[in-house]
Amino acid sequence: MSRKLVKLVANIAFGLASIVANSYLLSPAAMGATGSSGLVPDRKPDAKLELKPALKPNLKLDSKAKPSANPDTTPADSSPDDKSSLCGTPIMDGLKQHKVKKGETLAAIAKQYKLTTATIMGLNPSTRDGTVSPGEILTIPPSNGISYRFGNEETYKSLAKKFNVRADVLFEQNGCQSRPKVVFVPGAVWKPNPVIPKLPAFATLASAPSQPAIIFNSGGYPLPYAVPVTSGYGWRINPVTGESAFHSGIDLGAPMGTPVLAAKSGTVQFAGWSGGYGNLIEIGHDNMGTRYAHLSAIYVNPGQRVAKGQQIGLVGSTGRSTGPHLHFEIMVPSAEGWATLDPAPYLNRIAAVFSQFIPIS
Repeated sequence: MSRKLVKLVANIAFGLASIVANSYLLSPAAMGATGSSGLVPDRKPDAKLELKPALKPNLKLDSKAKPSANPDTTPADSSPDDKSSLCGTPIMDGLKQHKVKKGETLAAIAKQYKLTTATIMGLNPSTRDGTVSPGEILTIPPSNGISYRFGNEETYKSLAKKFNVRADVLFEQNGCQSRPKVVFVPGAVWKPNPVIPKLPAFATLASAPSQPAIIFNSGGYPLPYAVPVTSGYGWRINPVTGESAFHSGIDLGAPMGTPVLAAKSGTVQFAGWSGGYGNLIEIGHDNMGTRYAHLSAIYVNPGQRVAKGQQIGLVGSTGRSTGPHLHFEIMVPSAEGWATLDPAPYLNRIAAVFSQFIPIS
């Protein structure tokens, strides 16, 4: 044996012997047997005896094990993929693209992806007239909703309150990002911003500035005088798409710029752009409603009270239209929501009693 090995063995033996001897001398039996005159010197009861092993224990470490730099780290914190597995990819990062084929319509594309046309129009401004063109690339979300750009002071909580959705759902569906520039609001319905032009000179009365609007004694007809019906209520071949579709109102062939009048007194429910309707006004009249579409100008605001015969806009050809006319609808409540009625009997009865408009002074 080499000298170093012999010395190491001797040290180990001496260390083990010391530990065994000290353990025996400190045992209750040994203490009682020797008393103060035994091998163990006298000491105070509170004295502390510190034992030091001759050799440090030989510990084996697994070379594959790596100690954590942070003892408080949990498995959830240590995996970079956990956050994405809990929250998923932000919806705005996973939008699909659809190339419009020849013959496809907006409604058909929406049905293909189980979406509403409003959702597609909200994400694709070029479709907001209700039409699509072959070769056009559309952005398609996985579910109904809208994209929304965060304002300076807005938070998920304020956004949830604004759109009546849960803040945690908003947070998770947007990839748990603390503050992205644009978020997807699931379930929210896109609506166009109202287009309300400035009143032209002829729409106000210089001689009576206190009078809020021009009132026509039209008896409830939506125009100052009777005009021909260019398209009736019911099923027809749509003149724009060439497809069979249900026409939910009646088209009145009035010239561009003809004043449009409220058929009854009521409250404006909507005034602005609405896809194929173009510039649209909806008025609620207690137990019914009326719609006035394809307008070239809008003179009222949502929430405004209007009188029967009051001028609310001008005839135009906006939206899905082949020429100037007024699309007029009558709506009544039903078990499934608003339902339309044929306006012809109502309009024919009124048209029979007048042939020209007479402004009320």
